[in-house]
Amino acid sequence: MKLYVIGVGPGDSELITLKGLKILKKTPLIFYPTGGKETLALSIIKDLIPLEEKVLIELYFPMKKEGDLSSHWKTLAEIIKKHISEKKEGVFITLGDPAFYSTFFYLKPYLEEMKIETEIIPGINSFSAASARLGIPLALSKEEIVITGAESFLKNSEKYLFYHTIILMKCHRYLREIGDFAKNYGFSVFVGKRVGQKGEKLWYNLSEVKEDDLDYFTLIILKKTLK
Repeated sequence: MKLYVIGVGPGDSELITLKGLKILKKTPLIFYPTGGKETLALSIIKDLIPLEEKVLIELYFPMKKEGDLSSHWKTLAEIIKKHISEKKEGVFITLGDPAFYSTFFYLKPYLEEMKIETEIIPGINSFSAASARLGIPLALSKEEIVITGAESFLKNSEKYLFYHTIILMKCHRYLREIGDFAKNYGFSVFVGKRVGQKGEKLWYNLSEVKEDDLDYFTLIILKKTLK
């Protein structure tokens, strides 16, 4: 039994790797995660392969991961095992890259216990796609870079002053605080919302951004202003 774990990128279906697409085409069984609101990973691949020819299995992942969810992860792993036992192979799709804030790694230990082999196919992260769309580098020469969640960043933002580039995820509720940091310490601010997806928006000037314009799929790239 084998499960391929494929990162399908940030939203643009053309950003899926050739290896990932090849596996998607040949594998009859596709597992896709949902938090109860959106099935973005599935929407990315629908224009690439005929989904009516596939067996599609939805796996519910709660947005909030607090508390002991071990029984939930075990149940999902059992669902995967049941279907893979019939088909022998399956695919689990996830936004971006499987190793970066991915839902898959909550399941991996339970799948290993069930003797299900996994192969991970990397994908393009939202911040890599954002830098390309904005036309800016993430790091050059000896520059240092850090990627973190906005809430953690704001708890002790001064410790990040060493970095030339700061990438902030899950930042849609902290626009004012991030803007204050950038102004006080000389950082340029670049904002990307739903990069590669329907509704994509990019901003080079923070003053043009309103918090109401943003949603969960927003990231901010802070670049230290060169003197």
